[in-house]
Amino acid sequence: MNENITKPLGFGEILDQTFRIIKSNFKSLFMITFLVMVPIFALQAFILSLIGRDLIVSGDSGQNLIDQLLTSAESVTSTSFQEDLLTGFVNILILFATPVLAGAITWAVKYAREGNNLIAIKMIRKALPRYWPLLGSTLLFSLILFGLLLLSFMAIALISVPLMMMDMPIIGFGIIMLFSLGVFIGVGLLIIRWSLYIPAVLFDKVAPGLGKSWQLTKKQTWKFFGLMIVLLIISTIISSILQLPLFFLGNSVLFHLLTNIISLISSIVFTVGYAVMYLDASVRQEGTDLKEMIKEYEVTEES
Repeated sequence: MNENITKPLGFGEILDQTFRIIKSNFKSLFMITFLVMVPIFALQAFILSLIGRDLIVSGDSGQNLIDQLLTSAESVTSTSFQEDLLTGFVNILILFATPVLAGAITWAVKYAREGNNLIAIKMIRKALPRYWPLLGSTLLFSLILFGLLLLSFMAIALISVPLMMMDMPIIGFGIIMLFSLGVFIGVGLLIIRWSLYIPAVLFDKVAPGLGKSWQLTKKQTWKFFGLMIVLLIISTIISSILQLPLFFLGNSVLFHLLTNIISLISSIVFTVGYAVMYLDASVRQEGTDLKEMIKEYEVTEES
């Protein structure tokens, strides 16, 4: 697949290339996510078994189908303090593993676009030299994201309280919804402008990469915003469909392990699309830079 690496892609073309890369290289892409994330999930499963969680199925085998589903759903949503601590610990480990995973998949997408063969361990090794800049940039981006979301919720709360005390609650609710939508779009567009920091740190050797990402997303913010939403929806649908049968397992160790493995599949869709967006933005910027150089040369020649 190297016919479209030198020309800018449209909205649909980015999605098409994303799924063609996944279809042609799914085994290698899954192996990358497996090698990076499964050790963390295995540790989670081991700790869950130590704190007394059922290994295979959680629930009463004598219950009928409906009761089993209700019991399983309740056991999944209700967690103990120990499990909440474990979830927080696992999320921290995932945060530290994300730069390697995203970097390796981005390298894999670059190789796939150029028509090269993908070797999972090789892609991981290519991402490792930039691990610390990637991790620092990820932590900074996470803090910025947390701050933006916190300010957004505070702004919505400050607007909501006086409006809900009005004599016309329907109008107040409508205003709150419109304001919330505006905040969501505004924050989302701002996040998109900084979102390509990982491949920028990886390929352009800059850190934290937020400035480079801001340049790359110029005049493409709305397109990338729409693409991110579409990819998120597709990933969520895939994950939900595959996880639905697992509710019969209840809140068992096997349920958590299989749920995490399924999440790897949905993460591949999002991360590959993310990498294609960056590579497309790079092609567009190179074309813009070339045009500016030509214009400067023509002006110099005329003078």
